[in-house]
Amino acid sequence: MQLTQDDIAQAMDAALSKLLAPVAEIEVLRRKEFLTEEEAAKLFSMSAATLKTKRCRGGGPSYIKDGGRVLYSRKSLQAYLEGKRVKTNEQP
Repeated sequence: MQLTQDDIAQAMDAALSKLLAPVAEIEVLRRKEFLTEEEAAKLFSMSAATLKTKRCRGGGPSYIKDGGRVLYSRKSLQAYLEGKRVKTNEQP
């Protein structure tokens, strides 16, 4: 069986699409203003269970509750994480 240039191009396109899909997903999340619990967890490398636990205990980042839906502002998540920054002796 001989591969044609079309076959090779299609295989390369499929491989690139598969490799770049996670990058594209994160880029889409970075552009959203409000994120679901799952999206926030993905974007900020946290577990959705951690966000839920913090929310139920009255801590964690601020959120919006609309019926059964919970949304996080990307900016509030960034501010929350920045507030948790620990300075070392080496930092000014």
